[in-house]
Amino acid sequence: MKDANGSRFALLLGLGDWGGCALVPERPGSSAPPTLAALWADPAKRSATPLEFDARSSVLSLTRRVARFRAGANDTPPDMLRRLGAAADGNGNVYWVADGGHRIDVLSSGSRKVSVFWSMQAAPAAPVPAGDFAARLDATATAPRTLHGLAVTREHYLVAGVLPQDDLHGGLLVFDLLAGGPPLTVGWPADWPFVPHDFAARPCGGLAVLDRAHGRVWMLDRRLGMHAVFPVNAGAAPLPGDFAVPGAAAVPAPMQRRPWFDVVVDVAGGSDPVSLDVLADDAVLVMDGAGTDGFAQLSVYEQGALSGRASARVALDVIDPDDVAGFVLRGFDCALQVAAADAPARVVVASHEGNQCIAFDLYRGSPGLVLDPVESFLPMRRFGGKGLVRAGVPSVPGDTGLLYDSLGTWLPLVEQRRPRFAPMAMLTTPVFDSLEPACVWHRMVLDGCIPGGCQVRVETRAADQKDELALLPFNAEPLPILRPDGSELPWLLDGPGATTDPARGTGCWELLFQRARGQFLQIRITLSGDELATPRLVALRAWYARFSYSRQYLPAVYRDDDASADFLERFLANFEGMFTSLEDRIAAASALFDVRSAPADTLDWLAGWLGLVLDPAMNEARRRQLIRFAIPLYQYRGTTQGVRLAVQLALSSCVKPEDFALPAPSQRQPYGVRIIERYLTRNLPRALLGETVAGRAALDTPRFVTAGQRWSPDDGAEGLHLRYRAWLAQAGVAGAEAAVFKPVPPDTRADLWSGFCMAELGSVPQLAAALQQAWADYRQSGRAPGFGDALPGNWPTDPAQQQAWRNFIGRALTASLRRWLARWQGFIGRRHVRIAGYQLASGLDWPQFDLIPAPIVLPGRAGALADWALFETRLDPMAGAAHRFSVLLPTTGPLADAGALAQDIALATRVVRLAKPAHTSFDVRQYWALFRLGQARLGLDSLLGQGSRATELAPQIVVGAGQVGAGRIASRPAVPADRMLLEC
Repeated sequence: MKDANGSRFALLLGLGDWGGCALVPERPGSSAPPTLAALWADPAKRSATPLEFDARSSVLSLTRRVARFRAGANDTPPDMLRRLGAAADGNGNVYWVADGGHRIDVLSSGSRKVSVFWSMQAAPAAPVPAGDFAARLDATATAPRTLHGLAVTREHYLVAGVLPQDDLHGGLLVFDLLAGGPPLTVGWPADWPFVPHDFAARPCGGLAVLDRAHGRVWMLDRRLGMHAVFPVNAGAAPLPGDFAVPGAAAVPAPMQRRPWFDVVVDVAGGSDPVSLDVLADDAVLVMDGAGTDGFAQLSVYEQGALSGRASARVALDVIDPDDVAGFVLRGFDCALQVAAADAPARVVVASHEGNQCIAFDLYRGSPGLVLDPVESFLPMRRFGGKGLVRAGVPSVPGDTGLLYDSLGTWLPLVEQRRPRFAPMAMLTTPVFDSLEPACVWHRMVLDGCIPGGCQVRVETRAADQKDELALLPFNAEPLPILRPDGSELPWLLDGPGATTDPARGTGCWELLFQRARGQFLQIRITLSGDELATPRLVALRAWYARFSYSRQYLPAVYRDDDASADFLERFLANFEGMFTSLEDRIAAASALFDVRSAPADTLDWLAGWLGLVLDPAMNEARRRQLIRFAIPLYQYRGTTQGVRLAVQLALSSCVKPEDFALPAPSQRQPYGVRIIERYLTRNLPRALLGETVAGRAALDTPRFVTAGQRWSPDDGAEGLHLRYRAWLAQAGVAGAEAAVFKPVPPDTRADLWSGFCMAELGSVPQLAAALQQAWADYRQSGRAPGFGDALPGNWPTDPAQQQAWRNFIGRALTASLRRWLARWQGFIGRRHVRIAGYQLASGLDWPQFDLIPAPIVLPGRAGALADWALFETRLDPMAGAAHRFSVLLPTTGPLADAGALAQDIALATRVVRLAKPAHTSFDVRQYWALFRLGQARLGLDSLLGQGSRATELAPQIVVGAGQVGAGRIASRPAVPADRMLLEC
């Protein structure tokens, strides 16, 4: 990239560039320093490196150090005798062994209240059945047993360990958290001593049990059964078999196996196992409280064999140097933190002091096991000593997903943002090549943050030969200065250089190179801070070659004296940097008119060129998409396509560019926004859907009417009368044999008349009845003398009556009724064009179309009957539903958040109101994007799943907020077919 004067820059940006820098050794003259990338890739050296790189924000900074959280004057360390076992189930309820091992308490995740889950004192004095190889217990034993160790399996069993007592062997208590009921007591074989200490759930649904007294780990499967999988002695050769074929090689006997493995004790430790956990691949992690070096020791066992062992002494690498003296991390408890699938396993170790936890990333392989301490400050407040509990997925940044007991409750173990940073670090950049001999390097710009109390010092050396750089000393450069107008790059979109905050030191920091002259350049950067803050560098740009104002614009006399010329060159370079930024913005102004490159804060301005007003609720990507496709949106504005696409732009999370290729099928997307126009949903007779009566024979001849078919104008007026009489006769109305059908409802049994109209015509005629009522009101005023109660069927001959009718039509009607009548009159005018044609077809004498009322008597002539039928059954229902539509938004059913749905409806209403034609009216509703019998379209709405029993279709009902029929009282997760239900 070049600026307006042709200068270019060498760039450091991202992990690859910053990782290529070298850390300056503390002692000059030592061997070649390794690159930062090599130090960061080695877990054993990463924590000791004073620089770290945050891949999420692409920031280079001083390494964080963990402060030591010292105990208060009245704090007491946790007692190992109180750590009797604790665990959490899948719903967030926390269980722990209390009362010295005679009770199990529970903290409800809903009410946050503590209650007794199970008490040994309340249990009946019954014999405890032993295992397959144990003697039956004494039935007279009544002393309560003692519990130690607790875990919840993946299949929702709560398992507690029972300590041996007198002549009673140890065992397990198993609670079914799904079925409820009393626990199942599982005895232990008498030949195998068993003293449970700590439990951990296995990925397969089973358990790993630590027997601290015997240094042994038991492995149970998902049915809490034992399988002899571990050899008695992994290094011993199998013994020869008892039988052999003469002359043949001896067949070795099968190696003896057992369902446990012993903890290995060696010179590093292993004699003090206090806690265990199970990794994702079923490897067992065992923690010793203290190894031979006094620090906690972590060991990994794969298939019962020790595969790696490491000491927690590496925690000293991240502890602040001021706190290292006297710091010893002896383990009290450990738990695996919830981590992403691609992240290494992370274990959190609770200190024996009970005030702080230290986290370690586990790296397995060669050599064995490597612990990489994490620079996170995890203090604990009044730790009670019940242990660490893994309670689920972290909900907030910094949350480990672990709980610890404090003052009678359980608190989340959350990282506290109080880091301590390394005081100073120095690095050298790779060698930059300008490809120009005797190049004058111009300036350096740093994107990042240099807060108060921190400093970034820059030194450079340059030469025309790359080999000479190592022999040259570094020359100090001025301290970088924060640019008041942001980045020197025009329209920089990302990174701290996009905005400038002098109060926080965020922005672009710039310095002018003083004497960096040569083809090759190397920069040494020193980052220093007050240990409470750190400089944060995102990018480094070293500009070259310098555009000389003195050579380009001043006479040669100004360069005669070398010292004066050098000063003038550097003095004018300050102005060149300011003017070049302005020139770059002018030269790059075309980027403002390209929606792909325009800065985010200019999108409103760019949209103004197209007459667009962007909704503040839209994100940046959607705004750019709207501006880019504004032309097709304008072309189809006001149409169903344009309205649908506008709503999708506001609500849908994915609008592809091909969706703007209008016109497109409105229902192409399975779960997209739907627009239903009311006139498309009308109910019309089959004979009137597109059929015409032109050229048909006269309807005055008798016809046979087939029962079950709707009436059509081909049946004539007499056919409609016959159907009406049959309808009344079927309803048992007296005088049905002489009844005739009229376009206005009768005075009695108007409901029968309306039902007949819907059955035979597909709609109920309403214009004649409304006009009849208006005419009756007009006659009561005395302004229509000489007329009867009914509307005139023909043009009156009396001039006074003619004028009275004109006055009624022109003045007495309401605006809505006038428009309604004008629709009928316009329809008649379009069908007959001239009034003479209408008079010939109807046999009436009306002089003008705008005087003709709707008929109150069924027309007898075919032409007039067709006019009435087509208007009342087709045109008028269509006009009544025209200009009205519904916008349907997809929702996933009762599980959807009611507040979010209300916001979507409000936003869609605002968008549709702007995008719709002015003369239309609409409403916004939701539809379920699920399979519904009788209402779904296969291939578009169908979702395959568990059906109506799927829990996601009916959320748990909340008292006072839930809706009956849209929630569930309780449900159970899917139970495997071979699950052992204790309730049975």
